[in-house]
Amino acid sequence: MDRLGFFKKGLSSMMEAAQAVIGLKQAAETFTEAVDDALRDVSPGFGLFLPSVDATMYDSPSGTLYEVGQMGYTKVEAGCYINGTAYNVKAEELLQMAKSSGLKISGLHLNKFYEKAKVVTTTEADDATEEASGEAVGEGNAEEATFLSPAITAWWEKALDSAKAMECRYVTMSQFPEEVSAQTIEEYVQYFNLIGEMATERGLLFSFHPTKAEYQLRGESSIFEELIERCDKERVWFVLDTFEAHNAGLDICGTIKQHAKRIIALHLHDYDIVGESEKIDFNRILSQAEQSKIEEVFIEVRSYPLPPQHCVERSLRNVEILDSVKI
Repeated sequence: MDRLGFFKKGLSSMMEAAQAVIGLKQAAETFTEAVDDALRDVSPGFGLFLPSVDATMYDSPSGTLYEVGQMGYTKVEAGCYINGTAYNVKAEELLQMAKSSGLKISGLHLNKFYEKAKVVTTTEADDATEEASGEAVGEGNAEEATFLSPAITAWWEKALDSAKAMECRYVTMSQFPEEVSAQTIEEYVQYFNLIGEMATERGLLFSFHPTKAEYQLRGESSIFEELIERCDKERVWFVLDTFEAHNAGLDICGTIKQHAKRIIALHLHDYDIVGESEKIDFNRILSQAEQSKIEEVFIEVRSYPLPPQHCVERSLRNVEILDSVKI
């Protein structure tokens, strides 16, 4: 064999070896991806309350969602809704970003305080509605037209349509007036019921996320207890936040057990990184949540001893090693 033939043969052998190495690398990468997918399928499916990483969601929504997915989260609850967008991203675009990162958008936070509508007679309401739609309305619809102003109705219609476009299962409101009277509660019972009806028409569920103030007793009961008792059981659900509930002195496990059918989601929220304050018994809470069949469980961080991304990742790891978490 001449030198050129020897060189060609050697080069060919080197190329075959290189291809074998590349093939092994590709196989290893494929195997790793398959393992990640399998682990994701059998994981308990913890979600992240996205406002926990608000700053980077505004700076780089796609990159942040990718990071969240790589941490091991399987779903998110979005916030920062403004005029059909979340984090300045249109609903359909945010959905595609989430899907590309292996995430589902389970819920969207929407906040709009109730405002008294102009008081009109039934005849005036009928005339206004007929003029807008070309159809006559019954007494019930006229009452709704007078209770909700056109501006608030339009706001909720657009917001709920945006949540639908994100393929959310539910929407959540977390604001409630600071000054509360019996009339305030009556108005919000009706307000929540109407929003719940609008959500149901779109295949969504409406929920309220109480804070410490709504969990605390006012005389013999709390705002939370009054709302859960008086709101339509087929239209209004609730999100239980462990930090807010613990801060108010609420029996968290007892509340989950008592109101399991009305609690749509559980927020694992600590005084900083979840599981590190040693003030809240997350192992017991998750055990009760599993017994009560609470499907939506999210991690929420609002106090940051470390950069936010580190806090939410460490929080997830702390939760995953709890005895009550079955993988």
